[in-house]
Amino acid sequence: MAYIDWEWYNSHFPQLSQQEFERRRPAAEMKVDILTHNRARDAAGYKLDQVKACVANLMNRQAELEEAGAGSNVKSVSNDGYSETYEQVTPAQVEETLRCECFVWLSGTGLMGAL
Repeated sequence: MAYIDWEWYNSHFPQLSQQEFERRRPAAEMKVDILTHNRARDAAGYKLDQVKACVANLMNRQAELEEAGAGSNVKSVSNDGYSETYEQVTPAQVEETLRCECFVWLSGTGLMGAL
């Protein structure tokens, strides 16, 4: 069961193309399931609305992080005088950022733990 479809996403949090949405949705939904220990699967009412928003915003945040190169450790490279700049964001920090994003949207629902 998918939490959101293209029509819902595109009318609420449009940032990605439909192709990008379809590519990113499974991973975002899996992350929500993992972080909620599958409690999100039984969500209804306002909790389901928050789960949908969480999935959409996880996809958007992941796209933003990937576009910025977060977690790849090389920030920029120059070819003329050979210069590399390394970023301080590790893959673990990216995962923590995504967990926090999920927590923001699911806070107060009890789905990620205590109310």
